[in-house]
Amino acid sequence: MAAVKGCIIREAEAGDAPAISSLFSQLGYPASPQEMAGRIETLSSMDEYITYVAEAQGDVVGLVGAYTGYSLEFNGMYGRLTALVVDEKWRGRGIGKLLIDRVEASLAGQGINLVVLTSSIFRKDSHEFYRHIGYLDTGIRFTKRLRNA
Repeated sequence: MAAVKGCIIREAEAGDAPAISSLFSQLGYPASPQEMAGRIETLSSMDEYITYVAEAQGDVVGLVGAYTGYSLEFNGMYGRLTALVVDEKWRGRGIGKLLIDRVEASLAGQGINLVVLTSSIFRKDSHEFYRHIGYLDTGIRFTKRLRNA
């Protein structure tokens, strides 16, 4: 799996919102470009958030997002991957690995040595990818929507 030649990883910008909106729609999380631009602007203003995009042949073809926090489980900081998506047409070319490598390097540069993530039980290909790059299955995710919140 050779990485795409000329693929660059850079910080996400509000102008990337149309492409990011399309990427998230592929994951089943539709959002308008305007909504996505607002999210990117908000996250970009918060020091604990990191959002990178992969750009290939002039197009945004992938995204990774993460944040940092202090753990109650141990003394120290950790990183949490919140999103990883590569355009369906570009999958299997090493772009996801490039994005993960970039965000892990950024987290390590902050002295963080633990990264956690959750993935839907339906994303079997994603699970295999994460295992392949060294992530371990260590738990189950639960979610609950709160009313009137």
